[in-house]
Amino acid sequence: MRRIATSIVTFVSWHRRAIGALLAAASVLLLAEALRTPVETVDALVATVALPAGHTITPADVEVRALPPGALPDDSLASPDDAIGRTLAAAVSGSTVLQPGSLANDHRAADGRAIVPIAVSDDGLRALLSPGDRVSLVTQGPDSMVVLCSDAIIVALPSGPDPAGRLADATQRPSTMILVEVPQEDAANVATFGQGVGVSVILGTV
Repeated sequence: MRRIATSIVTFVSWHRRAIGALLAAASVLLLAEALRTPVETVDALVATVALPAGHTITPADVEVRALPPGALPDDSLASPDDAIGRTLAAAVSGSTVLQPGSLANDHRAADGRAIVPIAVSDDGLRALLSPGDRVSLVTQGPDSMVVLCSDAIIVALPSGPDPAGRLADATQRPSTMILVEVPQEDAANVATFGQGVGVSVILGTV
């Protein structure tokens, strides 16, 4: 046994360079084979940039990426057609995988109209609102109430954590935001007051 061990040591000593070269070549072959083995992925639709609640998704806002199945929720969207033209129910960050729950029902803004998130902190008032309701939106002016929009439609009342980073806190309180569809000419004012100074909701039109 000792003679055999000595012979092996002698052989390795004399041929160590050749053996090292063979081992290196074998490592390269194994690595190449591993790289040729395809990694299983599935298509998933992700946001390309951070998007606010109430945003109507455009082709530039989303892209399809091949991702490992284990990294995806079961109901992730896979095609741009599933999201383009629809409205976000809550804000998302860039690279977020979109799901049906990310979108506000199946509502799409009508031509000439836009969907805007506004804050409604009164739980009693929120309980009276339902998607499809027509409401008027007003705010306090210098001397009296100012009508911002007399033809708004409730789109969605998200129930998850507050989608507005400005309103969110460590307690992850329920959302105070709702989504309303308004004429495009009113959208800027509604967004400015609805997410800042404050908007009051009147049931019906004025």
